[in-house]
Amino acid sequence: MYTSYFNLLFKNIRSIPLQTAGTDLIAHVCFGYRHLLILSYTAPMVAETLGEEAKPVALVERMLQATDVLAGNLDHDMSAAERARNIVYLLHTLTFQFNPDHLKIAANAVEEFIQPASAAAAIPARLPDICKIHAYNYYFWQDEGSLALAREILDGWIAELDGNGNGNGHWKDLSLDEALERIETLLMYSDLVDHLLYEKQIRKVFSRYSKYPGIDREVRFLTLTAQMGCFASYSRTVDKIMPNVLDGKLSAGTYENIPMTGPA
Repeated sequence: MYTSYFNLLFKNIRSIPLQTAGTDLIAHVCFGYRHLLILSYTAPMVAETLGEEAKPVALVERMLQATDVLAGNLDHDMSAAERARNIVYLLHTLTFQFNPDHLKIAANAVEEFIQPASAAAAIPARLPDICKIHAYNYYFWQDEGSLALAREILDGWIAELDGNGNGNGHWKDLSLDEALERIETLLMYSDLVDHLLYEKQIRKVFSRYSKYPGIDREVRFLTLTAQMGCFASYSRTVDKIMPNVLDGKLSAGTYENIPMTGPA
């Protein structure tokens, strides 16, 4: 059953017109292709199942098309929040599919965005995307000022947990989706900068939110579980989320879903 669903999902993803797709959807497509690319190298049977379009050369070409769109978007007018998200997604794709031209565009966008008089001043300084931009600015260009700002944001989030900042609690005034985005940001910082600094807090708060009502509709939880390497610990929740993935429902929150066609 899963094989036919994955074939249908892959077919629909390939048919998405990237030039007119929203930023969130493009980012999800890149994320999916990234994992398919890993599988295509380590498990050749993937290409046999999904066809020529699942071979490494085809996947890399499609990913480059997506990053072209993300880089090109930065030449357009958009809100500060949209620009921040677009910068984050472009930088994220560059961590696993390097392109010097795209990196130069990203560097200019980051430098312009983090200036005190830039559009970034119009949005809250502690948003996850702002923290991610600072973390990436340190990862790619070793900006110590950005590192300090990212740490300040993350330390503030930890202090806001209702368990005296030890990771046992939760964020009282955040929706589930917002809380998962904070956890995602903490994990990203751990991957890029320091995997030990927040390790205990991340695991504790992640365990707490894994029990929240509605978590089995959050595909973001699935990606976080994969990133942490703890599928086995949350296998029941993962099994409940998988049908949403196969139906192209990327999130119960604000993200775009993949339009599915064909038989159920």
